[in-house]
Amino acid sequence: MYMHSRSLSHKVREIWRSPGRFTKNPDIVSLPTGRYLLIYSDVDAHWSLQDQVLILLASDDGGASWYKYREIDRADLSAGDERLVTPRLSLLNDGRLVIIVDHDDDGHFHEEQAMGDWLYWSEDLGDTWSAAQTESGIGGFEPDRILDLPDGALGVTSHLMRGASQEFAQVLWTSGDGGRSWSERSTIAHDGYHRFCEGAIALLDGGRRLACVMRENHSGGIPSFVAFSDDCGHKWTPPQMLPFAFHRPYAKQLQDGRVMVTGRNVNGGLGTYAWVGDLAEAAGQYAVGGPRRKYEAKLSGGALVIQNRLEHECRYSLLPPESTFSAVDFEAELRVDASAGRAAVAFMSISRLGQLVKIAPGHVAIQRGRHDARCAVDMTRFHRVGLHHRRGWLQVKLDGETILHSCVFREEKPANDFHGGDPMRRTQFGSWGESGSSHWRRVSYRLDNPTLDDFAWDWRADGGGYPDQYQRERLIQMHGNHPAQLPWPDHGYSSWIQREDGSIYLVDYSNWGDVADTAHLVGLDIAPGDIC
Repeated sequence: MYMHSRSLSHKVREIWRSPGRFTKNPDIVSLPTGRYLLIYSDVDAHWSLQDQVLILLASDDGGASWYKYREIDRADLSAGDERLVTPRLSLLNDGRLVIIVDHDDDGHFHEEQAMGDWLYWSEDLGDTWSAAQTESGIGGFEPDRILDLPDGALGVTSHLMRGASQEFAQVLWTSGDGGRSWSERSTIAHDGYHRFCEGAIALLDGGRRLACVMRENHSGGIPSFVAFSDDCGHKWTPPQMLPFAFHRPYAKQLQDGRVMVTGRNVNGGLGTYAWVGDLAEAAGQYAVGGPRRKYEAKLSGGALVIQNRLEHECRYSLLPPESTFSAVDFEAELRVDASAGRAAVAFMSISRLGQLVKIAPGHVAIQRGRHDARCAVDMTRFHRVGLHHRRGWLQVKLDGETILHSCVFREEKPANDFHGGDPMRRTQFGSWGESGSSHWRRVSYRLDNPTLDDFAWDWRADGGGYPDQYQRERLIQMHGNHPAQLPWPDHGYSSWIQREDGSIYLVDYSNWGDVADTAHLVGLDIAPGDIC
């Protein structure tokens, strides 16, 4: 498993298991009494096909042990009920608790479909709960927590599809009557291209500013985004990239003024990760994604030396082109050491264009369907290998001279690749195969996009840092998950509280080590020094 240089995986412990079930999407609050409450969805599989139960757990010893406290609701698909998906739990300023949960995506996915977010209320700190408020007026799905806005309204964000663009929009809903009725206040982010979703709102500086951190659901090297509001969410800044790519981000401001964001990392090592810092300073930055599996790579002799081995995979992910109409210049100076036979040792790929170049000791090849077009070259010596695309013409160049070429048609190739396993769905460079080694002196990458911002990135091994240096220094692995976990590594809908002493208690779900279609809840006690 890929182990980040800053990992807290040794602190992970199982806190709840429902035998034979998939326990997912926990959300935690701390009550004035000191009790912790945690809501989660107890289901038959990640994407439930049978039944779901919303269960409230309680802990009276700071999260050391948990017990079942209340059952909030249940759904039986065989009886015609709609699927319950992701619950969120809030403690409001007036002392009430409220749970919000969305329903089956397909039934409430579009802005023209019926609203499907239900609310449950408690006025006695969780002892008793109201029946479901089924006509809430909150649309979309995967809602964030309900929170108190500085202007006295209640607010919650969710995402839905806009019909005009057929893409997601992140939307803010508000209530001025304590949660009895809700209406749309604003669109936080929507541009018809990015798939903004699963937004989390953090109140900054006592609520004077709002920040919404969002998942981008194309993934494939596209990071998370953030937008800001200085008027309680009526207007928002244009969304900007962040130097991490998290699914279901969970964001809050810490006591020291920094913001901590946790979520499922999809542009590097597998597992739930945390980023800690100033969101305003990070807005607009992009960080290259690192390897997702075990790998062996070191800076030596002015080059990044990647050693290929069985079950190792050292690949670095870049921002993909906007479309097949983007101009791309992607060049690397490298050499490879001989491996068994004529097998490739290294590769470069460009997603959306569907282009993959493999580099072997004796040739450079471009993939064409089931076959390769090859050009003989001694790649045991350093050469510049470049992929250059303009107006549908892709040229593979060696030391500036075209050696291979291909036409790129306008149909967009699939871009989604959450975990970075398919180089045809990622813009990447790195290792290929299980033997040999590659030596990378420098890599440069340029995008000239039709409508999105242009992008440029340059890296040199003699600069002293790895391609993913930012991630190595700034991301913290909360807990990992093995790439071979079946049916896939599953985790990352996290939640946490900060205690008065500055420590943090984080909860999440994970299927690491479980049989297929089961999972368990995990907890971590995080000391202030762990996130310095």
